[in-house]
Amino acid sequence: MRPILIWGRHGLLAQAIRRTWTRDRQVLFWGRADLPTTWEMQGRKIFRLHPSAIVNASGFTHLRQVEESPHLAREIHVQTPARLAAISRKLNIPFLSISTDYVFSGQGRKEWTEVDPTEPVNSYGRSKLEGERAILATNPNARIIRTAGLFGPAPTGSKISFPERILQQVRSGFVPEVRSDLTTSLCHVDDLTADLWEILRGSSGGVFHVAHAGGATWQEIAIQALQSAGAPARVHGIQTNDFPRPPCSTLSTCRAEVLHGRARLKPWQEVLDEFMRGFRHA
Repeated sequence: MRPILIWGRHGLLAQAIRRTWTRDRQVLFWGRADLPTTWEMQGRKIFRLHPSAIVNASGFTHLRQVEESPHLAREIHVQTPARLAAISRKLNIPFLSISTDYVFSGQGRKEWTEVDPTEPVNSYGRSKLEGERAILATNPNARIIRTAGLFGPAPTGSKISFPERILQQVRSGFVPEVRSDLTTSLCHVDDLTADLWEILRGSSGGVFHVAHAGGATWQEIAIQALQSAGAPARVHGIQTNDFPRPPCSTLSTCRAEVLHGRARLKPWQEVLDEFMRGFRHA
């Protein structure tokens, strides 16, 4: 059995793929430490492996650091995915890469579909959009998955997601300050991986949105998470212009492959409740 190659090892998505895909499939996870130093040697290693598919699960998600390190952001979000897309096309295998709701301006719409115009407002969104375009120019049958507000189980020692972080702050006696002026989608990472698998094994390429139904402000998400965990819903809503972000980036979908997907069929409140109830007695 030829393995699926996952580009990325330690992020929330890569760990979820490790947890959910490896039961029935051979999956390899490669990071920079696993590869030769030059791209030519890395490419030869992938060709020798001849995987059955390639999934780019890596990303540079620290928004302020992206502003400070545009060359690194371009390498991670544009150059590497485009090279992987080119290899997948030569090998005639599926390629899938993760993108973001931040490719949209967040102005003028309550929800954004895959065919709506893109106009990112910060360097993170611009680099991800440039990556989308570079991937599809290199491999028109690639799958681009836009998602938002990822949460789910985090391995010990790794970065935890927003709902769990808010709970930790409240239990430590802090009153978190949370944006009340930004609306987003949410997606449990295990539901995302389930939909990724269906899209990967399908024949359609292009852009897909994967997220739970509905949108909410970060303040609403924080309150819902705390209530579900049985903690005091002590959150201070704030509005600030200190960093450009899309004010409303809720994801909708017009792709048939996603309309009946696992994530889309679940309201965000239901999935967040189930996740946070696991922390009631922690």
